[in-house]
Amino acid sequence: MNRVDLDYVQSSICYRFENLNLLIQAFTRKSYSEENPGTENNEVLEFYGDEILDLYVTKLMYKETGKVSEKGFTSSKSEGELTKLKSAIVNKRMLAACIQNFGFEKFLILGNSDIQNKAFESPSVREDLFEAIIGAVAVDSGWNNDKLDEVCKNMLQMTTINGYLEVLVNEKAHQLGLERPIYSHPHYEGYDLSAFSGDLFTPRIYHPFKSTAKNPETGLYDYFVSIGEKKFIGSGDGIYQSFLDCNAKAFKYLCRLEIAKMLDTMDLTNPVSVLHELNQKKVIMLLGYLFDEYHDKDGNPVWRCTVAVEGLYGDFVAEGISKKEVKQKAAAMVVDVLVNAEEN
Repeated sequence: MNRVDLDYVQSSICYRFENLNLLIQAFTRKSYSEENPGTENNEVLEFYGDEILDLYVTKLMYKETGKVSEKGFTSSKSEGELTKLKSAIVNKRMLAACIQNFGFEKFLILGNSDIQNKAFESPSVREDLFEAIIGAVAVDSGWNNDKLDEVCKNMLQMTTINGYLEVLVNEKAHQLGLERPIYSHPHYEGYDLSAFSGDLFTPRIYHPFKSTAKNPETGLYDYFVSIGEKKFIGSGDGIYQSFLDCNAKAFKYLCRLEIAKMLDTMDLTNPVSVLHELNQKKVIMLLGYLFDEYHDKDGNPVWRCTVAVEGLYGDFVAEGISKKEVKQKAAAMVVDVLVNAEEN
């Protein structure tokens, strides 16, 4: 695992490790440690993660179905119903699907025997990985209950990386008077619906994105979002990644559209004022101007202004005989990019 892989896993579960070796250990199979003496594997972490996950789900069911009164404790579900509910939330198929949606299985550190047997495709191996990650968080956090609960929730519900992005896409589309976004996923040949049949509780509450076969041409998972006639395709190593990717593309488009509509109502003859207003309204962030002065070969003073706007990359630099002039010139370059954002 490299630094990018580690950062992706940490951002996915919304937990930053103090000891990254624990996270690496969570992905290390026994087959690898047997071939590399001195390397720790994830078996013990998996054991602790399994126990922690059981406790989390039990507490979750208690909060959702239980009620304490002066007469005592009552539950809206019987013992048998609670047992079935727990098995619906925490089972091999469910945990394996969560790992697959994140695309975490590709980071597994395997020995030769696991590689030959394609262990990364095994639901049991993916389930073990899920539990080992939770076990690693437990050790790293000093068994911090709040952090453990949060990681368990994030990994089960898969709503972590830019978790509100889908909400933002829907809200911004509504604000701009556009049709409600429609999400879909392709059904490539080999799509296995039977893998997700059964009780309705799991796919509706804890497995919102369903599953889709990989695109046979790219080897990646695809997810679509349509806003009116615009369609955005997201791709990724996991289903969850592809879902986020399509939302990110849609959100960028909606932001560009929002800026374009605002610019239509503004006086573009004063670029500095335009950028200031957009910055005040939080449409563009971290607006800054950098000035410096030098002298040309004839000894005449020349001002240079550089504009920096978060999210915009380019050389927004202007030169002239006065600070006011170069500030307007440099700001005009940024405004020109914003006006032509659809093309750029």
